[in-house]
Amino acid sequence: RPYAMEALNIDNLQRTLERLANLMTVIQKALGAYLEKQRSDLSRFYFLGDDDLLEIIGNASEPGKVLPHLGKMFAAISTLNSQPCDEEGVLTKFDAMISKDGEKVTLDSPITVTNKTNVKEWLKELEDGMHSTLAKLLNDAVTEVQS
Repeated sequence: RPYAMEALNIDNLQRTLERLANLMTVIQKALGAYLEKQRSDLSRFYFLGDDDLLEIIGNASEPGKVLPHLGKMFAAISTLNSQPCDEEGVLTKFDAMISKDGEKVTLDSPITVTNKTNVKEWLKELEDGMHSTLAKLLNDAVTEVQS
């Protein structure tokens, strides 16, 4: 006898399925609101789909798992150069940006990611570090050309 026929004999099956569908709708709306809050906290998250953003948030304590998503948030960055660190509580230190073409640009100040650093914090620090490093390099280049 097919199992589908047995499912029809379950008491209040339709009501239960409708309740679960409503509950799923509520959960999806709450998740959407949460992801929108994350995006409003760090505008670079607007470049990511929901699945990528959830993966970043879910792997916040593992910076290496966040790196594959950098290219979607930062057009010119493919990955970061990571320096192993033996300091207590430090997960890694990023000292350079690496482009898709393999060009390496050393950051003015390394980004230290600790086990207490929020993923949004170090990504914002990366954004700020990228801006300040490139501004300094551009200024140095202009100064060198002018002299």
